Amino acid sequence: MLLYSIIIVVCAAIITTLNIFLNPQFQEMPWLYAILVLAFVVGAVLLDGLVALIIRKLPEKWFQEDKGIFKTSNAEMKFYRFLKVQKWKNHVPELGSFTGFHKNKVASPFDNEYIGRFILEARYGVAIHVWSVPTSFLLILCDFGLYTGTSNIWLTIALPVAAINAILIVLPAFVLKFNLPRLIAIYNNNIVLEKRQKDEQK
Repeated sequence: MLLYSIIIVVCAAIITTLNIFLNPQFQEMPWLYAILVLAFVVGAVLLDGLVALIIRKLPEKWFQEDKGIFKTSNAEMKFYRFLKVQKWKNHVPELGSFTGFHKNKVASPFDNEYIGRFILEARYGVAIHVWSVPTSFLLILCDFGLYTGTSNIWLTIALPVAAINAILIVLPAFVLKFNLPRLIAIYNNNIVLEKRQKDEQK
């Protein structure tokens, strides 16, 4: 979380500074850029939260099957290995505290009830992060001067904030999709072990 906080603060400072020196819209009130950048950052966080709230209300049965956006193809796994997800995944914020289920490590690998919940929570997380990416760009519509052609804040502030938010929000989805095949393999292996144990007891 610390790394993400640093990235957000640094990017916000860069966007503010560039607007102060390069954007003539509020030359008389340069401090206004800092306020606007902060407002759009808060807006991005609220949009992400709204998407998460909506998706968490969806039925669990929609997240039970390994298909669609929840299925990790071989090509995807190659892409994640190319990005070296394994090396930086622990630096990506894990917000399991909001749902009461942490996904940063597998605490009970032989408990299929736990692994099943882990898979479900991971799929909810994938959906939340994937849908938050396009939703981020709704921030552009918050520059009301866009509709009258009297403002360029949508381009110099809203778009950069949305793009940075989209990048930061999609990285956890990469981590979750990278981990899902392993979780499914553990789940299936537990079923085989349980069946074998039952057969041996007969």
